Amino acid sequence: MNNSFKETDSSFVYCDVCRDRTDEERQLAAVMEIANVINSRNDLTEILSIISKELSKVIDYDIGCVAIYEREKNGLFIRHVWRKSGGQTGDGRYVPLEDGNLVGWVAIHKKPVVRGNIPADTRFREIMKEDALKSDIVVPLLAKGDLVGTVNVGSYSSEHFTDFDLDLLVRFSNLTSIAIEKCQLFAELENLGEKYRHLMNNSGEIIALLNAAGEYVEINRALLENYGYAREEIVGREFYELMHPKRREAAKGMFCAVLKGEITKAFEMPFVKKNGETAFMSLSASVIMIKEHPYVLVIAHDITEETLLKERITDQNAELMAINKKLRELDDLKNEFLGRISHELRTPLSIIMAYTDTLIDDREQTIDSDTRTDFLRVIEAHSNKLLGLINDLLDLSRVEVSQTMLHRAEASLNDVVKISTKIAESFAVQNGVTLLTDLDEAIPIINFDPLRIRQACVNLLTNAVKFSKRGDSVTISSRNAEREVVVSVRDHGPGIDPKDIPELFVKFMQLDGGPSREKDGLGIGLKLVKHYVELHGGKVWVTSEKGSGSTFFFSLPK
Repeated sequence: MNNSFKETDSSFVYCDVCRDRTDEERQLAAVMEIANVINSRNDLTEILSIISKELSKVIDYDIGCVAIYEREKNGLFIRHVWRKSGGQTGDGRYVPLEDGNLVGWVAIHKKPVVRGNIPADTRFREIMKEDALKSDIVVPLLAKGDLVGTVNVGSYSSEHFTDFDLDLLVRFSNLTSIAIEKCQLFAELENLGEKYRHLMNNSGEIIALLNAAGEYVEINRALLENYGYAREEIVGREFYELMHPKRREAAKGMFCAVLKGEITKAFEMPFVKKNGETAFMSLSASVIMIKEHPYVLVIAHDITEETLLKERITDQNAELMAINKKLRELDDLKNEFLGRISHELRTPLSIIMAYTDTLIDDREQTIDSDTRTDFLRVIEAHSNKLLGLINDLLDLSRVEVSQTMLHRAEASLNDVVKISTKIAESFAVQNGVTLLTDLDEAIPIINFDPLRIRQACVNLLTNAVKFSKRGDSVTISSRNAEREVVVSVRDHGPGIDPKDIPELFVKFMQLDGGPSREKDGLGIGLKLVKHYVELHGGKVWVTSEKGSGSTFFFSLPK
């Protein structure tokens, strides 16, 4: 590690940050392009083609395909295949919904699968065996928990895909699910339109004749069948009595406008059936003269299903808008993170380089031994700070990509607290702070991940030390409750304003944030504590009063 570190200069770090930023920007641009396409187009083949194209910009794969679930046939059909070598096709191949093939297994269990060595994996029968893939990822496509299909990418190389590729594909699968569901809704809408036109051509519409007072004079059988009334229950009644109560006044105004010839286009109105259900009707109304008296001829057809589909599409568009908003928030968070990491990494690195250059340039040994030792201690201190920042970033990457798999064991929580105190002790001594423990010996042996909980304790202790003054003390305590065990860390620092408490566990957040921050770090520690504890089914909270110190708590279920 030391040799590698010595070869790293400021320009290398800058380029590495720029490269990471470029990757993130390319991923964001791909997702934004897909979201825009889904929002503006309805052709599924075209949308899947664009998704494949954009996905290939952020994940390196040789073949990708989308299989769509068809409930009536209880299986999946490969509707789109993208090949890196060229060509996009709609394969149409049938994939049975069964555990014997990987696509069927993922669809049934709704879980993604990554295979690094397909030839050595004998669990599944290969659907596209002729392509001779060596590794692949298969991800379920879900819409509100319901199966829509699957998407998979494959490579001719073994062990080709990473956890980061899996995470990206899962994120893209959410957009793909929305695209498929939206296109299916539009297809249903078009099919319904065809059905209604067919019914209209065969005189299946609802037909009613109203007099100038708005009373039903004549009706056809379709109206009776649709509303559930008998003929004598409708003829002679005013038309608005069958309408939804909230729209009756509007319906009266529309009827007057029709009589005056002011409305010539079809309009929609909600009616109430005899059983109380609401039916949405598309009405075409025109004035006809019978024996020199005006009557209104109304032709209507039921558009309830169409209206509900439109509402579902509206909900989908709202969901897309929420995704776009989230993407903008992620972009802001990315920019904030890049700015902070650039500052946090450059500062100790610049100091290390400055002191190192001074020692290297001292060829005539003019720097005395004590000063040289002081220089080396400064270099060591800032090297440790840099290493701590890098370890924080590695912990964060594990949280984001793999969701930190727990390794549970039967262990003593008090022992973990004691070890954590020893680990944090050197940092406390450097800052002139005393660490105290107050442990409840009645705490039983419980099942948890000792490493992750130790990290949580160390993060809380170092955070408390960081915000304490020289001469202060920090106390870590354990307490046995009825159904849980509780650990708390108490400091005598400046305390926290109540309005700032909700922001404490937000990633990259520090309450002394800004270019003049007094405290070091990326603002990741409390976020990691919350994540580790919640993975155990526990919770994290804090009590504090401005100027009177703070106490951070977390609980673990027994």
